Amino acid sequence: MQQQDPNSRPATGYPYPYPYPNQQQQQPPASANGYPPNAYPYQNHNPYHAPHPDPRAVLIRRLFIALMVFILIFGLILFIFLIIVRPQLPTVYINSLSLSNFNVSNNQLAGNWDLRLRFQNPNSKMSLYYDTVLCAVRYGDDTLSETRLQPFDQGTKDQTPINATLSVSGTYVEGRLADSIGKERAEKGSVEFDVRLASLVTFRYGVYRRRRYVMVYCDDVAVGVPGNSSSGKMVGSEKRCKSY
Repeated sequence: MQQQDPNSRPATGYPYPYPYPNQQQQQPPASANGYPPNAYPYQNHNPYHAPHPDPRAVLIRRLFIALMVFILIFGLILFIFLIIVRPQLPTVYINSLSLSNFNVSNNQLAGNWDLRLRFQNPNSKMSLYYDTVLCAVRYGDDTLSETRLQPFDQGTKDQTPINATLSVSGTYVEGRLADSIGKERAEKGSVEFDVRLASLVTFRYGVYRRRRYVMVYCDDVAVGVPGNSSSGKMVGSEKRCKSY
């Protein structure tokens, strides 16, 4: 007859009680607040009783989103509009420039500059309005004379002739300026002046209005005036200026 192992457990239909007698039950470590790790206080997970967000924060967020959408749509519309209209700066030409009563002596300057200008609007869909055009004659970095021209309108693709007269009499100039003009007259038989124009121009298309300052630079406009003469005219044909 086979002997039964004393350490074996009987196979019955009932599970052996757990834990086994030879094993000690391990308790879960306590957390810092004295509760087991998974023993949290009661939390309400019912969505119908969830806390409501701050109405003011929600309103500010919605206003910010609406503002961003408005700016995006407005920028897109403006971009398409500018592509279709294509606003261009006006083009200015000097048709002629005559100088009379020109004299530089004893640090005194005198002279009359008669300008004939031509303003051209290159835009086929926008009209222009020039508000008080400022015109000046310069030599190097010095302004010799300046004047203001009356405002005027200009339709699409229009050309507008403008006459301007600038005068100076007995104005003091530094010795370096008088020497430079005298040297240029002796070497070239002419003097190169710079003409500057500035105006606040309004671009108009239907109800659209846009105002911006336009600067016009007409540099190195040569006027034939020999050293023994007090008058002269522009050398060459008309001169196109640069607009900015």
